[in-house]
Amino acid sequence: MTTVASPFTGRVVPLEMVNDAVFAEKVLGDGLAVHPTEPDVVAPVDGRIEKLFPGGHGIAIETAAGLQVLIHVGLETVHLRGEGFTTFVEEGDEVTVGQKLVSVDLQFMDERGVDMDSPVVVLSGERVSPLARDTVSAGAPLFEATPEDRDA
Repeated sequence: MTTVASPFTGRVVPLEMVNDAVFAEKVLGDGLAVHPTEPDVVAPVDGRIEKLFPGGHGIAIETAAGLQVLIHVGLETVHLRGEGFTTFVEEGDEVTVGQKLVSVDLQFMDERGVDMDSPVVVLSGERVSPLARDTVSAGAPLFEATPEDRDA
């Protein structure tokens, strides 16, 4: 079992309530979303940046144990081509929980009507048990990820 920290400070949103079918229907995996109220996006686990999507709107991190976590900053943010994002890491970097990965200009997003519900999804198939409700701080526990084939 691995505790996944929140990459964001903000309001916790059940994944099923996210306005994007791929995330809401858990096509990529289970998790939670956070609607950020602060600009910094931090590492939810210790691991390696496996994928940094162009512009910084998405980050995939894999732990030494093989847990894969995707952070998607806002919805439909790929179309911004990096506008409103500042990245602090690169693919291949080793990161630790709480380390700043990306900063997002929340006012810029708000002015453009971007839905900032930001999914945090386990891509490697683990079962997710929420630990945060209502609001969460960046670096605080968000959920536990437990392998499907083992008892917790």
